[in-house]
Amino acid sequence: MSEDLATSTWGPPRMPRDAADGQRFAASFDLMAAVLDGTPLPDLLDLVAAQAKALAHVPLAFIALPVDDGHMLRIEVADGVGGDRIRGLTVRRGRSMLGRAFASRRALSARIVADQTLSRLPAGPILILPLETGETTRGVLAVLGHPGAQPFGPGTARQLLLFADMAARLVELAEERPASRGGATADGAHVVDGLRPPRPRGT
Repeated sequence: MSEDLATSTWGPPRMPRDAADGQRFAASFDLMAAVLDGTPLPDLLDLVAAQAKALAHVPLAFIALPVDDGHMLRIEVADGVGGDRIRGLTVRRGRSMLGRAFASRRALSARIVADQTLSRLPAGPILILPLETGETTRGVLAVLGHPGAQPFGPGTARQLLLFADMAARLVELAEERPASRGGATADGAHVVDGLRPPRPRGT
């Protein structure tokens, strides 16, 4: 059974906060550097998934984006073990955990076995996070743990949700980046001006 993750339920992370924060800051910095370097959006999404996989210490992370008709989500990026089995998979927004996280803009913690739309993957804990900017949801980021592993703890959930918030803003900036860049200084200012602290989430 899936469970919404609200900020009021988060407890202290199992690993020291400064170490966990440091890893997340480094991952976010790498994304920002990629945007400043003009990294194409597909490559930026690959980096988001790779960083999330490393932060969560899991074998697989993937990103699903909305399809043009608005009723479906398609897994466009998958990094890690089993990625080839789900890359390109399309699921209905109203009939999947991915769609639930996308529509509600809330993180979901569940197990693969509870969602038949992801039956191509081994049963294990999954954490699904909206790539949400505060104004719109760009897609969802998910990390999948090892089969038989315990659900993701509140500390890991907190770090990944903060990372997803920053990643969503950087993805949005990459999508909006002018085709003709006005130089590193102007583009850098565009990135800095576009970054805002994540909105507090309601309970």
